[in-house]
Amino acid sequence: MEAEDNIQKMYKYFGILADAKENIAEKEPEYLEILSAVKGSTKEKRLASQFITRFFKHFPNLAAQALEAQLDLCEDEDICIRKQAIKDLPVLCKEAKEYLTKIADILAQLLQADDPQELLVAQNSLLSLFKIDAKGALTGIFSQMQSNEEIVRERSMKFILNKVMALGKEIIKRDVEDLIIAECKKVMQNITCEEFETLMTILSSTHLINTPDGQKELVELLASTAELDQFFNPKDLDQVNRFITCLDFSIPFFSAHVESTKFIVYICELLNRYTLIKDNDKQFIILKSLAEFVPYCGKLMNPEAVVGQVYQALLDLVTVPENDSNKKVEDMDLHRVEALLYTFHKLGKQCPDFLSKDPERQKDFKKKLLYVGTCTQTFVKVVRQDLREKGEEDVKNDPIVEKKLEGLKLACNINTLIKELFNMPPRFKATVNLSWLGGATKSKLAQIIQEGKKHEPITVDGKSKRIDGSNNSQQLYQPPKDKFSAKFSNNTNNNNRRGGSSTGWNTKRSFDTSNGNRRSWRPY
Repeated sequence: MEAEDNIQKMYKYFGILADAKENIAEKEPEYLEILSAVKGSTKEKRLASQFITRFFKHFPNLAAQALEAQLDLCEDEDICIRKQAIKDLPVLCKEAKEYLTKIADILAQLLQADDPQELLVAQNSLLSLFKIDAKGALTGIFSQMQSNEEIVRERSMKFILNKVMALGKEIIKRDVEDLIIAECKKVMQNITCEEFETLMTILSSTHLINTPDGQKELVELLASTAELDQFFNPKDLDQVNRFITCLDFSIPFFSAHVESTKFIVYICELLNRYTLIKDNDKQFIILKSLAEFVPYCGKLMNPEAVVGQVYQALLDLVTVPENDSNKKVEDMDLHRVEALLYTFHKLGKQCPDFLSKDPERQKDFKKKLLYVGTCTQTFVKVVRQDLREKGEEDVKNDPIVEKKLEGLKLACNINTLIKELFNMPPRFKATVNLSWLGGATKSKLAQIIQEGKKHEPITVDGKSKRIDGSNNSQQLYQPPKDKFSAKFSNNTNNNNRRGGSSTGWNTKRSFDTSNGNRRSWRPY
């Protein structure tokens, strides 16, 4: 009975306030009664949520008390009351915009809700603020990205990416995008890899992506995050992961107008110790990135030093057997050979006499590459013969054909590059499409195989002979069928540059959880 009486009183106070019109400021006692109802029954609380927000703008002296009462309802044990209170929060801002940023801050914290429906209500309430003041709403949300609450940071970032950026140009205008860009840059400090990827995806959704100047700005941001001004320690897992993630995001932004020179110089400098990274896949990612960056390299200040670093990495990678007849192509990491050879071929244009001016350097280089070329040519011959014997239809339907064709492309790329570099002086004209970036279709390569085209053998000084000048041909070997293609597939399982691989750095940030206050999320 008492509860019913209180409900009747609530409606009575509502009527008094609604009818007061220009004299409503004199009705503070009635509004205070409504505020006190947040301690009442379930129905009283739900009515209080609606009435508090409805008349909030008329009682500026009671604003702090009213907001506190509404937040009590947002923390209520009853999920229905919480959802009602969260839904009503934006109403406070319609006429009192000065509170919008604070409300956005609160709603961003409420994104940590576990219940999907409650989370959806919080998201919708936040979105409604953007129709009132997009920049104010963003300021409130970004303030939570400086928070130590990881779930709040993560969900706030994803909310901007998935919900805010989809609002369209009518709401997300140029000045709003500029604010997003500026705030994302501020948040870049002390974040996890997943958070960094989210922020970079947000930035890639802005106008920065549409102009060379914007792309250059993104590259500079990535260079700063990659710490290209710091010594690279291959044993520092956080630094390695940060660096690889930045490499991955940088690739789409390079062009004829956006140079990759700074990244290339840094990567070449660390080639003498990249093998100290324990993860072989991460080692290869660095070499792949280097090869993908070199077409966009600008003028090097010291090209001979940079080319020399790639040259030494190639020599260290390829071991020519003395009397080991079991050394075969599948024992070499040809993917790394391709990446370094391609890089050497591209950068060599800036230092064309690097090999020719030093006879010993040239001899060592040719000895290594003649061995690689001989091995890959034999592999190409054996695999092509194997595929020709299958026939056209078998080539199309064989489940391992794709791997063999990829292996063929890899081997042919290496042979093409070696032939260019064996010329005196070396040539730098051939166009090579890196094997991991996609290649010819099955049908097209099958046609090449059926035509039986033969590759011109790699020679020294125009003759088929050993590097030592004798006339005896280097003995060829017969690689086991399918063995190389199996190794090839193992090395290329993750060729998708943006395939969601988590190399995350700083994934175990330290957070201060000493404050057990239930209301610690409140911004005031």
